[in-house]
Amino acid sequence: MWRLACCHNEKLYFKLFFNHFVFTNEGDKIRNKQLKKYIDVSVVIDMECSNTKE
Repeated sequence: MWRLACCHNEKLYFKLFFNHFVFTNEGDKIRNKQLKKYIDVSVVIDMECSNTKE
């Protein structure tokens, strides 16, 4: 019988600072352009382990 185990580990989280534009649909206009100064970066490891012994 196969047994699978999943494991999600967040290893790294930081903010990357740079100026960039994003478009949102908030407000009266369909596309509102906003200047953002950072993005959130998250590095996650998705591990799947299986047992091949019967």
